[in-house]
Amino acid sequence: MKKRFLQETNWTVFLVLLAALFLIVNYFSYRHYARWDVTRSGQFSLSGQTLKVLKDLKAPLKVVVFISPGDELFGKVKDLLTSYAEESPQVKVEYIDPDRDRARVEALAEKYKVSVANVVVFDAGDHNKYVERDQMVEYDFAGMQYGAPPKVKAFKAEEAFTNAILELMSPSKAMVYFTAGHGERWEGEKGEGIRVFRDRLEKEGNEVKEWESLGKKEVPADADLLVVANPQRPFLPEEAALVNGYLEKGGRALFLLDPVPVFGPPPSFGATGLEDVLKPWGVTLGQDICADPGRAVPYLGAQTFFAAEYSAHPIVKELQQNKLPVLFSLAQSLGSAAPGDPAYSVQDLLTSSGEAWGEKDLAGLEKGSSKDPADSQGPLRLAVAVSSQAEGKKTRLVVVGDSDLATDDFMEVGGQMRWGNLLFCLNAVHWLLEQESRIAIPAKSSVETHLTLTSSQSNFMFLLFVVVIPGAVIAAGVAVYMKRKR
Repeated sequence: MKKRFLQETNWTVFLVLLAALFLIVNYFSYRHYARWDVTRSGQFSLSGQTLKVLKDLKAPLKVVVFISPGDELFGKVKDLLTSYAEESPQVKVEYIDPDRDRARVEALAEKYKVSVANVVVFDAGDHNKYVERDQMVEYDFAGMQYGAPPKVKAFKAEEAFTNAILELMSPSKAMVYFTAGHGERWEGEKGEGIRVFRDRLEKEGNEVKEWESLGKKEVPADADLLVVANPQRPFLPEEAALVNGYLEKGGRALFLLDPVPVFGPPPSFGATGLEDVLKPWGVTLGQDICADPGRAVPYLGAQTFFAAEYSAHPIVKELQQNKLPVLFSLAQSLGSAAPGDPAYSVQDLLTSSGEAWGEKDLAGLEKGSSKDPADSQGPLRLAVAVSSQAEGKKTRLVVVGDSDLATDDFMEVGGQMRWGNLLFCLNAVHWLLEQESRIAIPAKSSVETHLTLTSSQSNFMFLLFVVVIPGAVIAAGVAVYMKRKR
């Protein structure tokens, strides 16, 4: 009797200690919560830009999610916003099921002027911003021709959410002017325009307008950024003087300058009228056509190629880390010299491989170009940035020897991002506007991992997990039972 009492007491103490240990572990897990992202693509990790934005968040931010829990997007959005809330105590998230909580949905829909489901609203009190489904996810529609539904290709909500927070933190709009009157890219046809680029700038809260420089006395006073995209006719000296005056006063400009061929006879390269504007800032135009056979796109020739090298500049840092290529076509090389003001410096952004060359003979190009001593020798500068760290020196320039990289065909296909061209252009604008924390964040692809086994491997796995291991457990149980019975 006494022995049984001691056994029961031991078991009682053991169970109490086990319960206490369970409670202690859960308490510390709750107070010191941590997650580890072991996915290959870092699918559950926030980017450095997002972490910086959340760290700088000083005022409360309410996030309202109008997505049904049964939606395939709900889990991804919840995981992402959970990470946001963990990084900043200012972030509070509320989830509303549009199918069940109709009263709450109608009340908040009226408050936020939301008329569609699958929306995430960011509320900073006086201002709010909402992100729709198409801004959160990229779809692959390839299977629709066979009757299959669209498949989620990539999750890009982090960029949309972080930029929504940034817009709420600084609600003022930047004015972006695209020059006109010289045959610049604007609308274009068959994917040759820059509508995708312009639309993305507007979605980020910027105001985008055209500006015809001919006959004007100055660049608009409210211009935060001037974009010159592939002028086909040269700027007149008085127009170039306006651009130069704007830069000297601390202006910001993005130059997308293709080589301008003049057909004949003999064929040569024409001027853009901006050569004397760029030279004092340490940038010269190569007036050639770059060819890089080692990085060329198959079947398109050596003049259509991917950039080979990225610098450590903030504009291209994320592209390099995520191995996103930037595609060029019929680009010209850029030269670099000491700027007229020693406070400024020129930094390479993208360069070609050492095999590349800049073809200067247009007549020879028609017959099939090849490298010769008169050509510019690789590696060639394809894009550069000009800036200064000195106080009061606010001018910033980004010069690219190609405008094709910003066209719709080079940006997106079927609404999906193509290569790293869009991110490069957006990052350039963000840097020029001193919005480095708003650098574009690449979408995170949904990586599917498959395990393929041979028939012999499948049989081995079946025997191991269905026969051997369960059989060993049963045999051990029978052995213990027989031993106790004796």
